[in-house]
Amino acid sequence: MDQLKLKADLKKLGEEVQGFTKYGDIDSFEERILVVQEIEDKIKKYGELSELYNSREQVFGLTVTEYPQIEQLEKQFEMCGVVWHTAADFLRVLPQWMDGPFGSINSEEMQQNVDKWFRACAKSVKQVTGDVKIVAEQLKKKIESFMVNIPMVTALRNPGMRDRHWKKLSDQLGFEVKPGPTFTVSVALELGLPKYMAVIEDISEFASKEYSVEVTIDKMQNDWVGMKFDYVMWHNTGTCILRGLDDLQMQLEDHIAKTQSMQASPYVGPFEDRVKLWLAKLNLVQETLDEWLACQQQWLYLEPIFTSEDIMQQMPVEGRRFKATDASWRRIMDKLMKNPEALVVGTDEEILKGLKEGNKQLDMVQKGLNEYLETKRLAFPRFYFLSNDELLEILAETKDPLRVQPFCRKIFEGISRLEFQKNLEITAMISEEGEKVGFVTKFNPKDAAGAVEKWLTQVEMAMRESLQDVTRRSYEAYPVSDRLNWVLVWPGQVVLCISSLYWTSEVAESIRKGTLQTYEQKCTQQLEAIVNKVRGKLTSLERKTIGALIVIDVHARDVVKNLADANLSEETDFEWTSQLRYTYEDGLVIVRMINASLPYAYEYLGNSSRLVITPLTDRCYRTLMGALHLNLGGAPEGPAAGTGKTETTKDLAKAIAMQCVVFNCSDGLDYLAMGKFFKGLASSGAWACFDEFNRIDLEVLSVIAQQIMTIQRAKAAGLKQFEFEGVKLTLKTTCAVFITMNPGYAGRSELPDNLKALFRTVAMMVPDYALISEITLYSFGYLQARELARKLVATYRLCRYRQLLSRTNFSLKLN
Repeated sequence: MDQLKLKADLKKLGEEVQGFTKYGDIDSFEERILVVQEIEDKIKKYGELSELYNSREQVFGLTVTEYPQIEQLEKQFEMCGVVWHTAADFLRVLPQWMDGPFGSINSEEMQQNVDKWFRACAKSVKQVTGDVKIVAEQLKKKIESFMVNIPMVTALRNPGMRDRHWKKLSDQLGFEVKPGPTFTVSVALELGLPKYMAVIEDISEFASKEYSVEVTIDKMQNDWVGMKFDYVMWHNTGTCILRGLDDLQMQLEDHIAKTQSMQASPYVGPFEDRVKLWLAKLNLVQETLDEWLACQQQWLYLEPIFTSEDIMQQMPVEGRRFKATDASWRRIMDKLMKNPEALVVGTDEEILKGLKEGNKQLDMVQKGLNEYLETKRLAFPRFYFLSNDELLEILAETKDPLRVQPFCRKIFEGISRLEFQKNLEITAMISEEGEKVGFVTKFNPKDAAGAVEKWLTQVEMAMRESLQDVTRRSYEAYPVSDRLNWVLVWPGQVVLCISSLYWTSEVAESIRKGTLQTYEQKCTQQLEAIVNKVRGKLTSLERKTIGALIVIDVHARDVVKNLADANLSEETDFEWTSQLRYTYEDGLVIVRMINASLPYAYEYLGNSSRLVITPLTDRCYRTLMGALHLNLGGAPEGPAAGTGKTETTKDLAKAIAMQCVVFNCSDGLDYLAMGKFFKGLASSGAWACFDEFNRIDLEVLSVIAQQIMTIQRAKAAGLKQFEFEGVKLTLKTTCAVFITMNPGYAGRSELPDNLKALFRTVAMMVPDYALISEITLYSFGYLQARELARKLVATYRLCRYRQLLSRTNFSLKLN
């Protein structure tokens, strides 16, 4: 029954739709829209009923009834409904737009709706017929006639239009145009404003640009609302520091740039004063923040320094200055914690004044501190090789000399610690390996009255004096002792020196007597005896001493063999004079090579290992010794890392007992840092090896050339003191500069000609791996070292180039 009723209703609705589509008369749109809504409701209702009936039929397994009339009615009535809906929507709002208050019109919404309605009309005109088509055409014309006014409405309803713009418009049009309760679109049309669209659009566009400036400055000011300086309590100082300022600084820089560009805009006129004030405020915040961060950086560096009572006593003037600035800093940070608003604190003139004064005072403190450190470095030149922080740590421990112990290794290459008695008297030096050398002259740091540099100078003097004394006693003991036992009694460094000294004299005697063959056999026997000793039970310290001695003894034996094979008969022959020879003259050891001679420096270097001496090493030694003889520097250079440039220089320093400070160069190095290093070099008499020297920038290299030249000229003139960068320095002529280079690498500079002239170069190639392996094996007690070395080198070379195994399990290198 329900389905039959639905079909009857659909038939009736079809007739109703058929009749309605014949109606026209656009003025009756209110009546028509009611009928349209009624018909649409019925179509929707019947559609829902059809779905309900179909679902029931499916439940009971009945044939589903189709109602094609519903879809046909929807399609038939759709465009007719669109016409009347559009007519109702447009004609209802049109009076409000035309005669309603102009200020209530939303021009953007108007534009969107009119465009939508026009498209709907244009589409429906093509699809409807009869009187409805006439209505659609009439509606389209009405919309078109209104669309002409939209540009005018849009221009005049610009959100940037202010009273000044309306006044300007009135002035240009010659009659008053003023938005108010009585001003409507109809009034605008009566005034004939569409005729003046060019003028209206120009003024509206200008208003838009000014409005953009206004919006931007409003947004910037709103962005700073709630923006605060972040801070954190700093350790146990009882005050805080700024932190996490990246976002704030980024916003500040961005807003300053925007405000500056805004200031140059031709549309800034009405806001010029406001923009100027805003820019001044931002610049004030920027200045305050810069001063704040500068002050904070210096305060963080100096605060731990001046909390030390020792430093305060040694620098009373700077200490008082820092305390005053510290109190000011704490007041400023207390003020910040009470109100961290960025625009409030950042524009506080009192805070800025305090920070500027604080920076001024801290600069004076920093200057005084640097001058103080410079006096300490001049008093004890080895301090030049320490950073400011390390030196300050040492100076802060004047009351307790024991706390200087951790820095011994940085000041003295071979001294790991000093032996203190209960009364703090220093009696010996102890190396990293545990080797102990007693001091001839004992002293107490208390006598220095807190001056660290004084008792460290005493340590240096005691080190040289004691090593010289041990060397003398060892020299006297060698002839009357069994060599194997003698080796184990004396410090490793002394053993190598005295052994080389007696080897030199014995070879010279053998040359004079023509008994080199016999002496070669003696050297071989001594070597075998020492190697056998290694195979026995030894302490780690004894094993280290003997290992280094074997390296020297193997080279000594090979030299004697070469001299014997050459039937050498004169001590002046080059084959002999080109060797590193030790002589004992007037209680001092002199090291000679060809016509160069250097005094043994008696720098304690501990019981360290020695570099295997190959023909390449000998050639490098000859060049470096020749350079020193001419008061020049040495410059080993090679194609790649691992050829032994730096190690050979360091080993020559060990052979002469000279302090050698290795400095790794980088492109960030400046001439000031190098100048500080050179001061320490010249005053302490040490050697310096600048690794990868040609990585330094070319501009800096030119200045360094002048610095090195100043030192070399002073040495050549035999001066005791000389002027270096405005400072009068004591000159120790043992100082020397060595550089290593890797030519041809990316990022490497070509040395200036004036710098090249200060050095003698030597090419370093790939070393003899077989010889190095052989001597290393000897030092570990292998008697058949030569055969084993050949096999090892061949094996490792195959492994390195992956020719031994099908799978690349290992990556082995010889160096």
